[in-house]
Amino acid sequence: MKRIHQLTAGTFAIALASVVGLPIHASASGISKGPYLQNPTQTEVTVCWVSDTEAVGEVSYKPLTGSGASETVKEDKPVTHHKVRIKGLASYTRYSYEVLCQDRKGAGTFLTAAKPNQPFKFIGYGDNRTQPDKHAAVLRTMIPWKPDFVIQSGDLVADGTKEDQWTVFWETAKPLVKDTAYFPALGNHEREGAPYFKYFEVPQEYSFEYGNTHFVAIDSNRPDSEFKAQEEWLRKDLLAHKSATWRVVFFHHTPMTCVDMAARRSAADTMLKRLEPIFKEGNAQLIVNGHDHNYQHHMKDGIHYIVSGGGGAPLYKVVKDTPYVVQAETCHNHVRFEVNGKKMTIEGIREDGTSIEKFEVTTK
Repeated sequence: MKRIHQLTAGTFAIALASVVGLPIHASASGISKGPYLQNPTQTEVTVCWVSDTEAVGEVSYKPLTGSGASETVKEDKPVTHHKVRIKGLASYTRYSYEVLCQDRKGAGTFLTAAKPNQPFKFIGYGDNRTQPDKHAAVLRTMIPWKPDFVIQSGDLVADGTKEDQWTVFWETAKPLVKDTAYFPALGNHEREGAPYFKYFEVPQEYSFEYGNTHFVAIDSNRPDSEFKAQEEWLRKDLLAHKSATWRVVFFHHTPMTCVDMAARRSAADTMLKRLEPIFKEGNAQLIVNGHDHNYQHHMKDGIHYIVSGGGGAPLYKVVKDTPYVVQAETCHNHVRFEVNGKKMTIEGIREDGTSIEKFEVTTK
């Protein structure tokens, strides 16, 4: 159940932005955050942004290659959190777009989703809170790879109820999110605060299709009283998509860990016992998590568990002494996934762009 917290604001964002060299918008703006992209399908995408005051905006777009006039979608009422759904697009095609709102313009590109028979690539990472300079460094190694989209496993900010921290997040992430769709999951630091649900056009738990792959995002912060409902939803969702070539589940807390913290290991064991039977029944092949601020790769019964909690938060030590650990390293990082039919190539990438490990997974 969503818990809505009171919003707070302050001068933290401006001070921090000045330290890390981010732009500061001192006056009211038609585009104070964004633009950014949500929920691409083969024929649709949502272009989002935030304005300081309620306003009516518009988005013009056209294919990135080729000639022809652009088309425009206009909003029909003034809002502050803008989510313009563009329809009737060509599959796996990159478009340029421009947002116009009040006195500001914003621009970028978006990519529609791949068809089931098309190769594609995406990135997973999490825990970019607390240190925007480190987050920016990780992004600098992510962006040149040009992923189709990003899955983020939670803890985007240190306190999800505070708008000033979201301001820092959006300024830091802007070079990525203006061109790349961003699929988040709830971390514990979001505190299920109202800003998360205003910014992102996703519910508490959701799933989507991309290419030949089914993705599921769940909220690992749920209390015990909600476990049964969550398990029933996850089981039903995975079983309904058994025909997908790949099934990927991403969420915040780790069901497997070799972090050097006894409490974390105990919590992971408890979560694994609860969710592993559902992963197996639903034929999930890949689980992506954050929460532990490092890189980890575990494998058990044919399921790969990837922890990429190195998006910017202070790092945690790992000890490779657990039964199913394949690789682990204390570093800021992201993970690259390339899907080509029944083969998936996975590579952990350090903050400096070097490779932690690279391996291939095949499925039936």
